[in-house]
Amino acid sequence: MSMEPHVCWQGELTFDRSQLEGALAALGFASTVLHDFHEADGFWPVDIAGCKTGVEIYLENDLEALREDYPELASALGGRDKGATFRWGGDAAECATGLALAAALARLGDVVIYEPSEGVSYSETRAADEARNMFEVAEKEGYRGREP
Repeated sequence: MSMEPHVCWQGELTFDRSQLEGALAALGFASTVLHDFHEADGFWPVDIAGCKTGVEIYLENDLEALREDYPELASALGGRDKGATFRWGGDAAECATGLALAAALARLGDVVIYEPSEGVSYSETRAADEARNMFEVAEKEGYRGREP
């Protein structure tokens, strides 16, 4: 399973690590955010929901290609001009992390969460619910997390 949801917002990000941790906690995901989100570029490690995991994050300063590739997203963007693409392969914990972070970003601001494999926008609630489900899958699979 591979997913690449896009989270889009307007302007610059104005939250810090502790605010991101707070948004994750409010959604039910205890976490230790190890790095500033606005500096993400590639694999972004985070300790979340009992997993030492992470997700690939690629920040977008120009959404034109996304607008062209995904008409459904284009119609929902409004004035949103920045974004992040979350990427993972078959790792359930990484999937859960990406979805939890997307939900937290929605809690912190006015974002659109777009899941292109389904062609739909996720609400904060749906992204958080999907994350919970995937953390359960990771636990059942015996997820161990990163090696120290």
